[in-house]
Amino acid sequence: MPHTDTNISRDALRSYGMQPTRQDGRRQRSIDSTGKEQDYSGTFRVYGDDGPVNPAKVYVDVLAEFTKEGVLRPCRITWEDGRKYRIDRVKKCERRASRKAGGMGLMYTCMVGGQEVNLFYEENMKWFVTRK
Repeated sequence: MPHTDTNISRDALRSYGMQPTRQDGRRQRSIDSTGKEQDYSGTFRVYGDDGPVNPAKVYVDVLAEFTKEGVLRPCRITWEDGRKYRIDRVKKCERRASRKAGGMGLMYTCMVGGQEVNLFYEENMKWFVTRK
């Protein structure tokens, strides 16, 4: 059964056993669990590998370390244009979803240059920051 939410990724759909839709002109097609193709006329988007890019989510390179206790701690963020920012302090780490950009994983609330930044580590092992 396809999912019509506008803010869910293809990976999240697959993890719940749902099939993401494919866009064909103005009609939307989906392949159900029996392998049959179904048409849907609704207007919806699914963010993912071959779909549109989510403008609120910026994937970044992160230099991180594991402490001797086994805790993953980010140290530096490299922005999409190559600028590098040192993480001054990690205030907290909690399992959370990003409401603005979509995605689920660990949210690190960090201090970078005197400003609070929410850095996410997704279940697909990618780091992202929400664009302001």
